[in-house]
Amino acid sequence: MRSSLCQICRVCTSLPGFLTFFITFHISKVESAQFTVVGPDQPVTAIVGEEIVLPCRLSPNMSAENMEVRWFRSEFTYYVHLYRDGTDQFEGQMPEYRTRTAFWKDGLTHGNVSLRILNIRPSDEGQYTCFVIDGITNEEAVIGLKVAAVGSNPIISVEDYQPGGIRVTCRSAEWYPEPQVLWRNAQGHHIPSLSEIKSPKANGLFETEISVVINRHPNQNLSCWVRNSLLDREKESAIYISALFFPSVNPWMVALSVILVVVLSFMILNVYLFRIKGNLQRELGWKRAVICPGLGQTAPPLEKEDVTLDPDTAHPGLDLSADGKSVRWTYRRQDLRQDLPDNLERFDTWRCVLGREGFTSGRHWWEVEVEVGERGWWAVCSWGQYEALTAPCRTRLSLRQVPSRMGVYLDCTLGRVSFLDADTKALIFTFSPALFTGGRIRPWFLVEVGEIRLRRCQ
Repeated sequence: MRSSLCQICRVCTSLPGFLTFFITFHISKVESAQFTVVGPDQPVTAIVGEEIVLPCRLSPNMSAENMEVRWFRSEFTYYVHLYRDGTDQFEGQMPEYRTRTAFWKDGLTHGNVSLRILNIRPSDEGQYTCFVIDGITNEEAVIGLKVAAVGSNPIISVEDYQPGGIRVTCRSAEWYPEPQVLWRNAQGHHIPSLSEIKSPKANGLFETEISVVINRHPNQNLSCWVRNSLLDREKESAIYISALFFPSVNPWMVALSVILVVVLSFMILNVYLFRIKGNLQRELGWKRAVICPGLGQTAPPLEKEDVTLDPDTAHPGLDLSADGKSVRWTYRRQDLRQDLPDNLERFDTWRCVLGREGFTSGRHWWEVEVEVGERGWWAVCSWGQYEALTAPCRTRLSLRQVPSRMGVYLDCTLGRVSFLDADTKALIFTFSPALFTGGRIRPWFLVEVGEIRLRRCQ
């Protein structure tokens, strides 16, 4: 570097040498930067279905006949159009541009390397690179392409009646990009829409549907306005709806509607009260039979029983207390079953235990204290004739409030079992088992989750 500077200084010491150095330096600078590629600063706008020319030229103007001109988008190897060795090269052209591109060969001698694209599509929108190479020198320019389409005239249709007015819908298609759509009244003011849908079709163009509910008004002129903001072009359709289309209010119809509403409400109230009365009568009848048995002259007396549990019938997974007053479900695994003597009365499948006491006739009452299990179930007590039953009667009830004490009422004469809240005497459930065929009846106790404790009647 130092020797080069010294040589330059020696040359510059004389005027002829300085002129020689200046001319040589200027020529080498021109040769190192022979041309530049120039394109438009703003994107070019094209209409769908038409053709567009993407302008590109060399500066200064020079012939590009012996140069390579490549138009591509995102990847260099996948080209939109390629001119090389004096001809167009179509072998590696992108499939979507085949037969749709043309090169301006007439202007090549003047540096015009513009590209024409036919039958514009929405997918053509984006950036294009104009790349020119001459030997080892290459330059490029990026040109933006915007695509637009003005769709069909809006079609307005009256759809149906809606609460508060009439629903009117406007439809239009073949727009690009997504258009602006709105309703306007006769004064040109915007009307809020009920719904608006804009969706692209398979060809990339948008179709739109917008609805509005209009009320009865002296002036029912309205228009549907669709606009392409890129092209600053719009289309509009108008409609006039006569007042005859709006349903008129008949005073007699209003009065009839009010009467029908009142009559219907009265009927619903009567049905509701009738059901309440029936429930109260049934509950009162059971309370009289259970609490005040003397009111029924023919009814046998109510016996308050002190029921205990029979360990010889208990399922191996049940833990009975020594006094026979409580039972709990204990084991969770088969290998933890209690080793109990096997007999014919012992339950092996159902988690049940029988009471020691048996009844053949009359009316009987006993109480059970229930402890709610970990899953929120409550134990269900049932009854039956052991010799005739193959499985206990299981009933799970969905109660808002689980009773702490449950009373069991057995009427052998009627063949009926009832469960009541022992504190409030409210009826919980009653049924007449089909398996009740008479004979000796022993209480069943089915333990699902938790614990059952028998207590003396109050």
